[in-house]
Amino acid sequence: MSAVGWWLVGLALGLPWAVGALWIRCAWRDAPPAGLWPLALGYGYILGLLTVTFFLRLQAVAGFAPDFSDPLIELIVLGAAGGWWLWYRGGVAGHFAFFGKRWSQQPLWQRIVFALLLSWLLWRVTGLALEIWWRPLYPWDAWTNWAVRSKVWVELRQWAPFVTPQQWLADPAPAVYTVEAWAYPITVSLLASWPTLAFGNWQETIANLPWLGAALALGLGFYGQVRLWGATPLAALLFTWLLLSLPILDTHIALAGYADLWMAAAFSLAAIAFFQWVRTADRRQGVLALLLALACPLIKLEGTVWLAMFVPALLVVWLRGRPLRVFAGVVMILAIAWWWLGGMAFNIPGLGHFTLRPDLIEVPYLGRFALGYRGTWGPVWKNFFVLANWHLLWYLVLVSLVIAVPKLWAERWRRVMAVFVGSCGLMLFVLFFCTDAQQWAAQYTSINRVFMHVVPALLFWVLTVWIPPRLGEGSTGSVPYSGTLNDG
Repeated sequence: MSAVGWWLVGLALGLPWAVGALWIRCAWRDAPPAGLWPLALGYGYILGLLTVTFFLRLQAVAGFAPDFSDPLIELIVLGAAGGWWLWYRGGVAGHFAFFGKRWSQQPLWQRIVFALLLSWLLWRVTGLALEIWWRPLYPWDAWTNWAVRSKVWVELRQWAPFVTPQQWLADPAPAVYTVEAWAYPITVSLLASWPTLAFGNWQETIANLPWLGAALALGLGFYGQVRLWGATPLAALLFTWLLLSLPILDTHIALAGYADLWMAAAFSLAAIAFFQWVRTADRRQGVLALLLALACPLIKLEGTVWLAMFVPALLVVWLRGRPLRVFAGVVMILAIAWWWLGGMAFNIPGLGHFTLRPDLIEVPYLGRFALGYRGTWGPVWKNFFVLANWHLLWYLVLVSLVIAVPKLWAERWRRVMAVFVGSCGLMLFVLFFCTDAQQWAAQYTSINRVFMHVVPALLFWVLTVWIPPRLGEGSTGSVPYSGTLNDG
């Protein structure tokens, strides 16, 4: 393997990371609050790599062959623009304080426990990195869908189209390809293609490296947001350890190639930034939430459903009092009318046929779901509370729910977060108890990885139940929603 090729792989992964972190750091002109640098590094990696996929899409639309140099030049320009913007605004106040300015003021025992816990996490991440390094491409979804497209593009050096099996059979020329998930977004395949384009040829280990970065980014972004919330370094690292030690999450890191790790990182980091925006009205957090939320449908088709989970919470943010009650009443009347009329069916040009009936929902690309309660709680109980997929996470969630209910009327932002979490829970209940997807739970297959998409955000919500927000070192320094979200 060429040493130059490996340097280019490092550049392919490091430059988008640095550019993304730079632009996020530029948004905070004031002295950096504790947690800002981890936040910038975490969110910067995800947004930086997603930006690369946008550049690769532009390359394909323009008719150019898959190539490393064009996106690289665009990244350099983007980084230079960020550096100029930083200089133009007078630089960045403060210094690089990864653990916060008051780190030295923490009790000695907390710093010792912090160091031990951090060492534990680093040891675990090292083991996961070795799994990625040693194991060939293994996950089913990777070598039947996501990586197939990547390998074809890299080996052929052309953006070969993937079409339906019927179109593939009808085309006598070997110019088109097909996979089972031919209609899924190409983002995950582009993420695997990017470092291999830098290396010069297809190499499975290199294609899997972005997944290790995504895991690190999820941990860094989560830790940074917890510190911005106001938690101490030890408490923030403890909750980060709870996240990164989850067996199901670690499985998706070690078995790199699934789309679900990226879905979890994008959606949950968007939700956490949304929670921060709800409490503080910090526009920077709002922009982070918006960018990552809009990226969800580009990762998986299910991302459209996750994107819709923000709508009920946003309505609670924008409406209050009588307007909110009127809106809820109108929605209820329309729902009753829809049920009484037996639903509806319609076509949207460019998308296809929609069927919305009490017994059937059919949405293009998402699928056809026969509705009707058919679930059993046995597999759910066993997956969440008996098997080792989640450690003791769901026991912690149950206790937190009991504690959270009396606090809902203390601050309005708590109710907004509860609406968001409740919307996600209701959607998952309908999916696994009222549709054919119940088989995914009964067969112990997709239930865990679908829940994994929301678990980092859910764990952050659990933290807000136990650790109240504080102004000071962990604060964003922004003006809260005075009279809007912080009052009763």
